[in-house]
Amino acid sequence: MTFKQEIGIRCEVAAQFHPLACLDCRELNYGQHSVLPLHPFRLSVPEKALAGLLDEPFNSFVEDCRVDDLQYEESDLPALRDAGYPDITRMLAGHRPLLAEMMADFMIGDLMSAIGRASGYCRPRARYCGDVEAADGRAYFTINEVQKIHFSDGQAIFEGQGYYGVYVIWLTHGRRA
Repeated sequence: MTFKQEIGIRCEVAAQFHPLACLDCRELNYGQHSVLPLHPFRLSVPEKALAGLLDEPFNSFVEDCRVDDLQYEESDLPALRDAGYPDITRMLAGHRPLLAEMMADFMIGDLMSAIGRASGYCRPRARYCGDVEAADGRAYFTINEVQKIHFSDGQAIFEGQGYYGVYVIWLTHGRRA
């Protein structure tokens, strides 16, 4: 299986290049203890690419926050409210610490999905309910925790720990015809 590499984005795991289409993020128990050995990673994303990769999910998240804040007359993210609910481009221009915090807490899964799609990965489609052959069996480096996000020389740098493994979704509904 070959994938294209999104220009300017680079991932290193334990100081070795890792293909972007084979990255994932632990969704359940993100940041918790892993029984698999953890390895350091460094993901570098050009700021220009970051806005394009996260534009839709980020702006949707910000709008949900704005609506919730109005409805409940309090804010779970007062810094976002105080900044005026900026879009990702304005966040990059003037609110980088808040953007880094929001990405670490809410957007890592969205970013990994967007990088995978931009790098040519397309999840196989099931031909019928319970199709085990369509299960996603790529060898992943799965991000367990992002420990630091910073900006340097036009790049957003994500550093943390993750593990190697195979992520397989076993489709259990239905029977094979």
